[in-house]
Amino acid sequence: MKTSAIWFRLCLLLSTFCLGACSSGGSAGELAFVLLVGILGFGLVVWMIEKGKSGGSRRLSARMTNERGILLDKLLERKKGMRLGFKQRRLIAQNIGLYAWLPADLMEAWEERILVFLDQFPVTYAKTKKATDEMRLLVAAEACLLIVRRPLSDYRHLQVIHLWKDEIEGSENARGTATRWEVNLSWSYLKKTIRNARDGHNLTLHEFAHLIDFADDGVAQSIPVSEGSKDHEEWKTLVEQEHSKLMKAYESGKNYSIRAYGGYESIKGDKPELFSCATSAFFERGSRLKRECPKIYEALKKFYGVDPANWRKQKRA
Repeated sequence: MKTSAIWFRLCLLLSTFCLGACSSGGSAGELAFVLLVGILGFGLVVWMIEKGKSGGSRRLSARMTNERGILLDKLLERKKGMRLGFKQRRLIAQNIGLYAWLPADLMEAWEERILVFLDQFPVTYAKTKKATDEMRLLVAAEACLLIVRRPLSDYRHLQVIHLWKDEIEGSENARGTATRWEVNLSWSYLKKTIRNARDGHNLTLHEFAHLIDFADDGVAQSIPVSEGSKDHEEWKTLVEQEHSKLMKAYESGKNYSIRAYGGYESIKGDKPELFSCATSAFFERGSRLKRECPKIYEALKKFYGVDPANWRKQKRA
């Protein structure tokens, strides 16, 4: 067995023990929780070092990924009732346009997820520098909007987020990319797109939606559920119908709630961009998407567990 796998499994075993100790409460529980976070962080660092030695080809096994997903959801339970600090909320309010629209009854769940995300997912800047607290917080806040009513295990495959000043190194003219294991984002473009909550073009939501699409089978095809799911055939039919509708709209010169890039089709016939572009429109142009594409709106409403078409701007201190 590879060194990284041994260390990762050992860390998972120790983490399970610490989770049990956490439930005892008191000072012993608090100490166990601190140890838990430390063990997970150490395990991730060891794994990333081994990954670098192998040229980045090594990936977590399906079993280890599933175990990590279970652990992420348990850590989320541990954060129940915990909230962000005043400075963190103020930073989010100043930079994220959707903050003003998020219903009050979603705030607690959102902040709990942000706290776990900050603990568990490393963020780099230009790959050689540590990202600032502001960078980490804004990425976490945006990513957790998608899963505010979903489990954190949706991101069980994610290993690292790389931020770049402008364009992404090695990807000509790209401002965002995603694989099953990592997300790359242009920091300057991220800041620009998260401020406008109503243009349907949010870089971070778009790329993390790809991550969710990849999660079940490793393929970006705009079907975010597993093949064995009862909703799989419904999604498959929906993607074909909405893709055709989108193409006809743009061929006729019609302005549409889902941007044209959502119509991209791969050589294999997959539609990898429809789900991500529709997700951005769902959160930022909910009312319009519901009016123009009621079927896809309802499917996304069911999948994400939220109803942005009915969100109203909130007055927050």
